[in-house]
Amino acid sequence: MDLTQIRDRIDQLDRQIAALLTERMEITNEVAAYKIEHSLPVYHPEREKQVIEKVSALTKEEYRDALAVIYQCIMDESKKNQEHYIASKK
Repeated sequence: MDLTQIRDRIDQLDRQIAALLTERMEITNEVAAYKIEHSLPVYHPEREKQVIEKVSALTKEEYRDALAVIYQCIMDESKKNQEHYIASKK
């Protein structure tokens, strides 16, 4: 397999990842709506810890730290999205 073919595989994965992350961000609007309705805070540290632990367990040991960093970034952006959603409803 040449470099172009390898990069094509990465491009395919990137399209899938982008679609899944978009769907994940849209679901955070549902989370935010629930939090508004139940007067819950956006930040839930225990939930973040659980997510990172679950996701880290799904990958090889050598990738766990990288995946934890990526997921922390995803959750940070999710919190921003929830805060924006909540602010737009006030």
